[in-house]
Amino acid sequence: MLQEAQKVIAGAFNTSFIKKLAQYLHDCVREEVKSSTFRNLKEDKENKWVFLDGEEKLFTNFDQELLLEGSNSYLTELMIQSDMNAKEKYLIYGYLFLVGKNSKARKNNQFLTPLLYVPCKLERRGVNIVLTAQEDILSLNTGALAQLMKRDDEQEADAMLSGLLDVVPELPLTSENLEIFLTTLKSLIPEIEIETAPVEDIKQDFEDFYSRENLEKALEDGDFDFDAIDEIAKRPRVKVEKLTLQRKSAVILTKRPSITAGVLHELTQIAEKPQGVYRETVLEVINHEYLLQKGKVANEKLEQKEIKDFFPITPLSLSDSQEDVIKKIEENNFLAVYGPPGTGKSQTIVNLVSHLIANGKSVLVASRMDKAVDVVAQRLNSLNAPYLALRAGRANYQKMLNFKLEDLLSNKVDLDSGYQDAVMAEPDDMKNLCDEIVRLEEGAQKIFSLEKQYSEAYEEQKETKEAIGECEVIKNALSLEEVNQTKKLLKELEKYENKHKKNILDKIFEGIKLNKIKKILNLKGKIKASELSQRLALELDLELLNAKLRKIENNIYKIGNLHQILKKIKSLRKKQQKLAVDILKNKRRTALKNILCDQQKRQRLMIHSKSLVSRKLNQQNRLLEKEDFKPLLAAFPCWCVTTYAISNSLPLKPALFDVVILDEASQCDIASCFPILFRAKKAVIVGDDKQLPHLSFLEKAKEQSFLNQYNIEDRYQLLWRFRTNSMFDVANYYSTTPTLLDEHFRSPKPIIEFSNREFYGGRIKVMKPYFDDVSPVELVEVKEAKVDTDITRNQAECEAIIKKVQDIIYENEKNPDLEPVSIGIISPFRGQVELIKKAVLRVFSQETIQQHQIEIGTAHTFQGDERDVMLMSWAIAVNSHSQSLMFLQKPNLFNVAITRARKRLINFISKPVNELPEGLLRDYLEFVQSQDKVIASRKNVFKNTFEKEVFEVINDEFTTHKVRAGVDFAGINADIMIDDKLIVEIDGVLDEFTQNVKETKKQAIMERLGYEVVHVTKREWGLSKDAALDRIRSSLVQS
Repeated sequence: MLQEAQKVIAGAFNTSFIKKLAQYLHDCVREEVKSSTFRNLKEDKENKWVFLDGEEKLFTNFDQELLLEGSNSYLTELMIQSDMNAKEKYLIYGYLFLVGKNSKARKNNQFLTPLLYVPCKLERRGVNIVLTAQEDILSLNTGALAQLMKRDDEQEADAMLSGLLDVVPELPLTSENLEIFLTTLKSLIPEIEIETAPVEDIKQDFEDFYSRENLEKALEDGDFDFDAIDEIAKRPRVKVEKLTLQRKSAVILTKRPSITAGVLHELTQIAEKPQGVYRETVLEVINHEYLLQKGKVANEKLEQKEIKDFFPITPLSLSDSQEDVIKKIEENNFLAVYGPPGTGKSQTIVNLVSHLIANGKSVLVASRMDKAVDVVAQRLNSLNAPYLALRAGRANYQKMLNFKLEDLLSNKVDLDSGYQDAVMAEPDDMKNLCDEIVRLEEGAQKIFSLEKQYSEAYEEQKETKEAIGECEVIKNALSLEEVNQTKKLLKELEKYENKHKKNILDKIFEGIKLNKIKKILNLKGKIKASELSQRLALELDLELLNAKLRKIENNIYKIGNLHQILKKIKSLRKKQQKLAVDILKNKRRTALKNILCDQQKRQRLMIHSKSLVSRKLNQQNRLLEKEDFKPLLAAFPCWCVTTYAISNSLPLKPALFDVVILDEASQCDIASCFPILFRAKKAVIVGDDKQLPHLSFLEKAKEQSFLNQYNIEDRYQLLWRFRTNSMFDVANYYSTTPTLLDEHFRSPKPIIEFSNREFYGGRIKVMKPYFDDVSPVELVEVKEAKVDTDITRNQAECEAIIKKVQDIIYENEKNPDLEPVSIGIISPFRGQVELIKKAVLRVFSQETIQQHQIEIGTAHTFQGDERDVMLMSWAIAVNSHSQSLMFLQKPNLFNVAITRARKRLINFISKPVNELPEGLLRDYLEFVQSQDKVIASRKNVFKNTFEKEVFEVINDEFTTHKVRAGVDFAGINADIMIDDKLIVEIDGVLDEFTQNVKETKKQAIMERLGYEVVHVTKREWGLSKDAALDRIRSSLVQS
């Protein structure tokens, strides 16, 4: 009690560490937003844009599609480029262009950027291109305005920006709300001249702001229609010296933002919260550690819940490491999960969310990447449990949520039909099922142990029998007790025999002992003790082994039939997954019915529903903040959203969710995640410090000045550096029991093995064996190729890659039954990427590119992504700079690049491998070269002679099937495999090398991977070889 009081007092009177961190991160974000290249589209050569003719139409007629001219080559290129670079870039539709020069600034004073914009999409429909907005709320270009609002007092600038955010027009755009926005803008930034009428000649204006240098560059690259360029080139150049706001609109392809202005506002709010609020959230883990280091609190752990009867409720198959994640988050508040490439992170998250919801928890799933969030939401909702997961932050998600809530509140959702199996399913049912599986597994494991004991005893019995021959004295089988009793009597009899002189009593007792032995052995006639003892001792040893064998066999029969027990376990495991889904369905059904029966909850949901379709954004935000959000969480217990969109999707309330799961956290900056942690009581942070970190353009000196300004101590400066550290780096420090997902599913061993050895210490288990005769990793050496050293382009490699892609597509299309093979092309160098992109666009149609999902980029493009076939253009030739080699051998970049392929990875290089300097690239390419030999040297491996005997019989019996022995995969060694379908496990004998896994666990792993498994014990093989072969034959038919 006293310690708790001291803790509270210490927290109340000391400056909050969380507040300091929030303020520091706020300033880092503000500086990052200011430095955005979005201020001037011309500053980044990768930006592309097309101005649209006439008055603005998309915002003013927001409920209608905007049809554009399908023959416009500029728009067509933007459409194709956006599809090919969807991860790194996105399309926006912008209006109200800030154009010209800010005379008050000495640098960064040129502007060409829209003030209002929304993400958009271009799609071809017939002869037209359709432009659609992807969000129904306008975004304000805060990066550009921050440059104009530079003030000595940063708080004043922030206040001005906040004032402008309050008057951002709602859609559809009307003249009234636009006028309010423009009037406010003019009052805050008087130096802007606002155009009073739309500019008619958009093409001329486009030329006004497109420099001659960029025009020549576009002509050289072939980015525009030549006739249009020739026409533009004849026109005079006009340089705009003043800063004007022009009523023009454009479609722009630009880099995805790494951070949004919403984070700024939320970090400010967090910094202003009372310290007691943090204790409800995950942030308390961070604050507690800080107070502990400062000696402000006693050295005690935060309260942890020890789980005694743990049973996971998971609808998908579950590995040991995935189960550890579920168990540890119940015991801890902060958990880091290492997820190397292809280790089933999404499946882990789906299982974790399902388990938490089944136990009445609410969950927030967040990631920087749309795809990561989409996959989780889709897989959860595919379980068909009603109102399970909501994908927030997407286009029109608020309307969709409104429709769902209206359907629920008006009793249009059928919560009775189709729930017959689920209506009685409860978590206790899962406990009972798991307990039964454990009981059966313990029984099976005892049988496996007894079978080994039987084989050992049998070998000893066999040797003894060969030594003494047939029994002469013992004619009938004896029990173990009878053998031991006879041995005892024989020993006593020997005492009398050894006496030189026997008195009358000795002879009487000798006779009694002898008669007892005769009775046990059922012997007739007179027998002398001297004749009996020596032979009987040998036969008793043999009979002891016989009795032991019978007892072991009897113990096995008492437990049950091994094959029936294993079938029962398999059946229960299948039921386990269905039961998990039924529990989820029943949980959701009950929760929704409870909402409908509770008038207050219904009314609150009605308010939320109506606010979602309100055009008044401020009113929406106020309602989100003030209204009780719990009914919405009761309706949708899992919310899936990106770090970009969370501030516009969820209120900033402490501990709003029970658990937050942050995926791809290695690519998430700390600042964007801070408000996410504030919204939850517990956190699971999933990432991989061996893959690419997030990118920041904040100046190092600026970051250091902010750290000093808020008195962040040295040890925490190392940890909380915004520029270089990701959220996963932070999580790794604060997580006391991090977990490694160690099962790799994506690719065969030759593709992942180098990464496994080099970066993960060989701890990753490749879950599927590879049997092809040709290695899936290849090396193509391009002869006599050179690079353009100024921008690292290799034309010869580019041509070789295009030819290989053509071959791959041709081979794929020869078999119409095959799915189109997906193709990715990676190069470490941006110049080579652009060269290959242009070649792909010239050679392949848009339909082919889309059909085969052809994507070209650096390793950053493919972080978190994969393709069936990957082609690596290393672009290294004899004339390459040494700096190029140093750049591409960065471990994180290298690791991502070589682990994206599912089926095949083809490496292109323009220099002999033996001429490369020592380093990562040479080591890897030598590994690639060695794989054909490794594959060719594969052979059958036997762990004991009995295994070899069974293999030879099976191989002779099943001549039309491929039979292998000693197959390594998934961290186990399968004894005998038939056709990559059926595994025959040989039991009852000791292996020459042991495996650190129980037979039942091994069985579970193999069945989880889809194999049919049949067991052959040495005892059963000896009893009936034909019965064992019949079992194999029957199982092969089923597999």
